[in-house]
This record gives sequence, C-alpha cells and structure tokens, in this order.
Amino acid sequence: MRGLVADLLRRGWATWNIEYRRVGEGGGWPATFVDVADAIDHLRELPAPLDLDAVSLLGHSAGGHLALWAAARRHLPEAAPGAGPAIEPRAVIGQAAVCDLAGAYRMWRGGAVRSLMGGSPGELPERYALSDPLALAPPPAPVLLVHGVADATVSVQLSRSYARRGEQLGAAVELVEIEGSAGGHRAHIDPRGSAWSTAAQWLEETRSR
Repeated sequence: MRGLVADLLRRGWATWNIEYRRVGEGGGWPATFVDVADAIDHLRELPAPLDLDAVSLLGHSAGGHLALWAAARRHLPEAAPGAGPAIEPRAVIGQAAVCDLAGAYRMWRGGAVRSLMGGSPGELPERYALSDPLALAPPPAPVLLVHGVADATVSVQLSRSYARRGEQLGAAVELVEIEGSAGGHRAHIDPRGSAWSTAAQWLEETRSR
C-alpha cells in the first residue's frame, strides 16, 4: 500500500498504514481481527493533531475485507473480538475486496477463507456472523467498492453481492466496476491507475460531506 500512502500524503491526508498478524504468522481468527481493531483505535493515543471525526478506512483484497469489517464494528455484540470501536469511520473503500466471506468460501472451496476462519460457514456459523462484512452490513458510513470485472483473484461477484445487500437495506453503497487490465487485481494499488483514481476522487468528495 506504500504507493497509495505516498499519493494520499500528497493529497493532504494523514495516513495510518497498518499491518496485522497473517495466517501462518500467528494470525487467523480472532487475532487478525483484534489487530486491525486495536490499530484503528490506537489513533486516539497518537500525539498528532488528527481529526478523529473524519477517519476513512481503505483496504485492498483481504485488507478490503478487514476495512469493511472494521467499519461495521458497531454492530458487533459486546463480547465479540473488535467490539466497542473507539473510532467511527466517516467513509470506507474496498478495493477488489473480499466483502462476502461465505461467498468466497464457496467459490474457493475453502481456500484462504478456511485458513483465516478455521473452518466453513456451516461448521463455524458464529464466527462468520462476527467477521463477514456481508453479514454485518451495512456499516454506519458510506461505502465505495471498486472492483475489476475480469479480476481472476477475487471475483467481482463478491462485491456485487455486497452492493445488492446494501441496496436492499437502503445503505449508501456504491460499486464501480473497472473493465479490462485496468481492473486487474493488483492494478488497484498502482497510484497511477484508473482504479485508484476512482477511489481517490471519491475520497476527496468525502471531505465536503
């Protein structure tokens, strides 16, 4: 994400580029989620002149899943990992995001989702209820999804499912689909690309909301 961070800094945004324990490195349920929640909430401890009423969340691919999840933490029950957010985001962007965790499990026949969650939605429904952005939708903030139509890594169908769910709930969810190679999975993190231009422009528009 470093290229996007540099571009955001040029645009006048304070940026907080977080990392989390990944699968195989102590991550998975619930450690990965706790890391993300703690990192966001730690903004309140930083000795910096930040406007914490104007925080936006942004993530790509698995990070997009976590950004959407973090934006919906208000919906978590009290004892759940990540519950009780100290920061309420004003906007959230998912770039080629895994925003339908159960749907991704079905598509990938487990795959990375099984590794993250420790099992299937049928085996661990309570975990998926607390970690799947689709199950927690809508977050209390406008959502932009940017996804390539031909993305061979994370299918655009996952973003379409989330967008449909948002429409059913009357939530502010916008999906922008990018055609061709400009919507390739890793093209979203190229600050010179049209996928990022779409996200950055939308983010700029949130300044005046």
